[in-house]
Amino acid sequence: MGISFHEYKFLERMFDSNKFGDVLTLGKQEIILDQFDKIKLNLGKNIYINDQYIDRVLINNFNAKKVKSIDNSKFEGADIIMDMNKPIENINEKFDTIIDFGVSEHIFNVTQNLNNISKLCKIGGTILHSLPSNNNCGHGFWQFSPELFFSLYSDANGFSNTEIFIFNTHNKYEWWKVNKQQAGERLELSSEVPLYIAVKTSKKIDVDSVIVQQSDYVERWNDKIELNKKNKNIVSIICKNIKDNVKKLLFNFFLTIKFSEKVKGRKSMTKNNFKKNKNLTNIKF
Repeated sequence: MGISFHEYKFLERMFDSNKFGDVLTLGKQEIILDQFDKIKLNLGKNIYINDQYIDRVLINNFNAKKVKSIDNSKFEGADIIMDMNKPIENINEKFDTIIDFGVSEHIFNVTQNLNNISKLCKIGGTILHSLPSNNNCGHGFWQFSPELFFSLYSDANGFSNTEIFIFNTHNKYEWWKVNKQQAGERLELSSEVPLYIAVKTSKKIDVDSVIVQQSDYVERWNDKIELNKKNKNIVSIICKNIKDNVKKLLFNFFLTIKFSEKVKGRKSMTKNNFKKNKNLTNIKF
């Protein structure tokens, strides 16, 4: 858990529109920047960037008033010792900004953890996540999808101005902004590289309980799925049928089963490749 190149860029982007104020970090957030990162981020002369943890950088570079950390153990010197798997009791302090960079994936009771994060955030405050999204199997317990955060951090659940980004951890030149999918559709992403998800949301009100459901199922339950399907003309239908029949002929009669399965698998992955997804907007820097 810590601040690598992408997390620092994320903090810079969020700092343009947010006052960090009183900050709570999940765990002690280490500074994980090599010399190339420091040059690219123009941090070469920053005397605090060589600290082990991010606390003084948040205060001096991002005008945080104070920085505290919460952890399950005091092994790194956290200010608040608490197991985020369990409900928070006797909350005496809330924060303007909650920073969860590389922590939630290591917490088993992730639902309770996200609920705790919300409760620790002031009304009008900001929650920031940077977490594994794809191809990090084994790094933690969980990998996170944009759909989860679009559904959790919704207006109905007391949040607003939710922004989501996807980045390739090995690519320090671009991100992809995730745009919410249309009602009834799924936002599926695949990749051959490790992807992380960066999330920002603002808490506007407290709610008694949140409702989180996958959106395409909600549309089906409400009998709206048919309304969202585009009507295809007869030419499109005929062309699709011809295309499907040619594929069946090839896969069933001319190609071996093993090769056919490989082709189908590769096609499915390519179709959902994050770089080609219609709901992503490329951002270069």
